[in-house]
Amino acid sequence: MKLFSFSLLTLSFVLVGFGFLNPKDSEQLNRFKKDETASNFDCSKFDGEEIAMKLNNRLCEYMDRSVKQGVKPSKDKRGIQQYIRSGKLLFVEANTGFELDTFQYSYAALTPYAKRILNEIGQAFHDSLLRTPLSDTKLIVTSMTRTHYTVSRLVRHNRTAVRKSPHLNGNSFDFSYARFASNRELSTCEKQYLKQLSAAILYRFKSDCKVWATFECREECLHVVARMGK
Repeated sequence: MKLFSFSLLTLSFVLVGFGFLNPKDSEQLNRFKKDETASNFDCSKFDGEEIAMKLNNRLCEYMDRSVKQGVKPSKDKRGIQQYIRSGKLLFVEANTGFELDTFQYSYAALTPYAKRILNEIGQAFHDSLLRTPLSDTKLIVTSMTRTHYTVSRLVRHNRTAVRKSPHLNGNSFDFSYARFASNRELSTCEKQYLKQLSAAILYRFKSDCKVWATFECREECLHVVARMGK
């Protein structure tokens, strides 16, 4: 546990150096190191909600621009396939820093720009965990491009789902903040740290006007919309 704590302390300095975190956020990430014992780690000492709560873009802030920057919604799977054949959407596979969940209501395809942003986020997550006990950990992408048909199915099972969504335009994807891909079972504190690391990276992308991002507590995901320009 001492090695893990030291690694997280080092990681926070790296994030500050690269601009992923400001000093105040770094203090929040390091706060849970205090009063640690080797046998019992108190997760309550990690005050990690504030960074995630900065991801607060609302649908009304970006929906019109998302529609213009993406593709027109598809009725069903055939529409997605046509967009892929024309190059307007690109097929997405697991890459550095992220894996794909089993999609039930969406397809693994994004606009070229959104795919590039997804790969950049995955790379940033991977690089941030290098030479730490969590270096093999990856994000899990839980949703990408939807169709009118999959949205109609989704809203019957999820009361918070909306029929007009950037997921229809091929430039939106979601990450789980409760689950991460790893070759071992993660502790509660490790999951908390990874959640806030994910949020810190997305906050940097948001600040650089590369994405709109929303922390969705009920769905336990980080909702991301690729953004082209200010």
